Amino acid sequence: MVDKRRSRQRGCDFADAWRRRLSSVLLDAFAHSDTSYRRVADTIRDRIIAGTYSPSMRLKVPQLCLDLGVSSNPVREALQQLQGEGLVVIAPNKGATVRSIDGRLIREIYEVNAVLDAFFAGRAAQIASDEQIMELIAIHRKLEQAMLKSDDQKRSDHNHRFHALLGEISGNREALTVRLRHRNLMRAMRMKYGFSTNRESLVLNEHEEIISAISARDVPRAEIAAKMHCLRSCDDIISQASIEPAPIAGLEQVGAR
Repeated sequence: MVDKRRSRQRGCDFADAWRRRLSSVLLDAFAHSDTSYRRVADTIRDRIIAGTYSPSMRLKVPQLCLDLGVSSNPVREALQQLQGEGLVVIAPNKGATVRSIDGRLIREIYEVNAVLDAFFAGRAAQIASDEQIMELIAIHRKLEQAMLKSDDQKRSDHNHRFHALLGEISGNREALTVRLRHRNLMRAMRMKYGFSTNRESLVLNEHEEIISAISARDVPRAEIAAKMHCLRSCDDIISQASIEPAPIAGLEQVGAR
């Protein structure tokens, strides 16, 4: 009887060990897949912004697999992500094509972000805790140091964290998801085109105004500061990329009257 119990126990131990091993293998595979598709998406995005993949160009999965040395799954996942960012259009039975990055696209993205940023800042002025405000200040200081050191990677990371924290404070996860949808596109464009003269110092001043308004619990001031900060960034990146600025929707008809 004892031998049978020991045999069953050894069988259970072996089964548990096998399940743990299988789980580890699957987790490693998923992690590798996740890393692969993100790397593929980053590469395709960079090539679109650089003009290597031109507007209206077909992005064929088999050719991308050969170019990038990966299987079809991460390529397909990457194209889905880039469609969500607005860089790629995927049509049934036609596959993926590159979307033109023009002034209208950039303006539309920033106009949506400006509305969301105003909402986030206004909500933060209402409900942010003292600890959250101190965290905003700490991130802002790290951003300032990154700019002083001309560390573009950390500058981008801290700037992203600053705006993401405002969204997190609001508690509106859907709004934050929309706000972050085009983050990689805007980040890639900034890394390529940089800032105009004095824009980085103005960014710091504008962040300080947002923090000041939130600390004072001044909702209208916080909303205006965040909205104008976003729209000024829009004007700057369009100027830096030498993209023909798109007219603001609805104003063409007004001017024609």
